[in-house]
Amino acid sequence: RGVGFDRVLADVPCSGDGTIRKDRSVLPRWTPAVSNQIHAAQIEIAWRGLQLLRVGGLMAYSTCSLNPIEDEAVIAALLTR
Repeated sequence: RGVGFDRVLADVPCSGDGTIRKDRSVLPRWTPAVSNQIHAAQIEIAWRGLQLLRVGGLMAYSTCSLNPIEDEAVIAALLTR
């Protein structure tokens, strides 16, 4: 089992679509493909965070994205492992 941390913060890389209203330069660079490309990496980073938790520990998963592929779909993938 992992190291046994009480808490883990998984602030994963994301497409940044949640910052479009604050940073207009994000919109021209954003496409749906961006979220699909980083989805697997987000799962692996979050999975590693879970491995480092002690039994009963708590992990916070964080992105600046509003895209369900980067948020809910990652959590769903973790729950099926």
